[in-house]
Amino acid sequence: MLQPINVSLESLNLITLAPMLIVIAGALIILILDLINNKLHKSLYVMLTLLILFVDFGAVLGLNVNERGFFDVMLIDGISIISQLMIIVGSMIFIPLALTSRRFHEYSYPEFFALFLFMIAGFQFMVTSDNLILIFVGIETASLALYTLIALHNRSNSYEAAVKYFTMGALAAAFYAMGSAVIYGLTGSIELYKVAEVMATRLDETGLMIAIFGSSVLLLVAFSFKLSLFPFHTWAPDVYEGASAPLAGFMSVVPKIAAFVVSIRIFGMYIDLGVEWVRIIILVMAVLTMTLANIMALVQEDVKRMLAYSSI
Repeated sequence: MLQPINVSLESLNLITLAPMLIVIAGALIILILDLINNKLHKSLYVMLTLLILFVDFGAVLGLNVNERGFFDVMLIDGISIISQLMIIVGSMIFIPLALTSRRFHEYSYPEFFALFLFMIAGFQFMVTSDNLILIFVGIETASLALYTLIALHNRSNSYEAAVKYFTMGALAAAFYAMGSAVIYGLTGSIELYKVAEVMATRLDETGLMIAIFGSSVLLLVAFSFKLSLFPFHTWAPDVYEGASAPLAGFMSVVPKIAAFVVSIRIFGMYIDLGVEWVRIIILVMAVLTMTLANIMALVQEDVKRMLAYSSI
């Protein structure tokens, strides 16, 4: 007979979840306000979103460094706090742009601001965990909201951009899930610090090294799509062109911060273990991406496509 597990609230350390819960609660409040009165002006939603992000900023500043919480899947370290603050500040700069022009009709929908806050929560989950499942949940939460935000622009190329982004995102998710499954099969864990401990004791096994190489390649392909690294960048110009101008600028900064932090955690683990080919592949892709993408940006006639190539 299974014995019940007693879990105390203190051991869960729920304060580590506070920033994400604030943003999710804020998104739900916006949706409820729209249900009560659907004729509220968009300026109210802009100010409410800014207020929620400001409270979220304060909650992140109040976190203690080097703590774990919620069954040890949440990791609060220096890089998670700094990246969360960067994501929130970037979002606070973007949101007031909804008041600047009447041309972008999607800003008049309260759903836009709710989806935007759900997306921010997804990014925050990505950067505050070293658990492969929670990172995946964060990636998909943010991505699904972002696909919809692009489609809300309601132009013919916006739908095309959203579908392309969705297709490439689904492909990246499949690579990530397969890479994570290989890691779990090798080590019996999905916590990166435990994975590193198990791998460190078995690096002399030839079969294991081949499997490690396979998992690293799968994960590298997944994050190359997310970061639009060469040669997995082909979706970026079309998606940026289909999105509204402010959202294209936002996409070139904030989602990349979250993806970079996760990449640092995962590939830093491989490099710390002495898996040199991961370092070599990353260096080669970085050089190709910086060189070829900027050359292609020079010949673009559309500003958003040039921004896309420059941000690759």
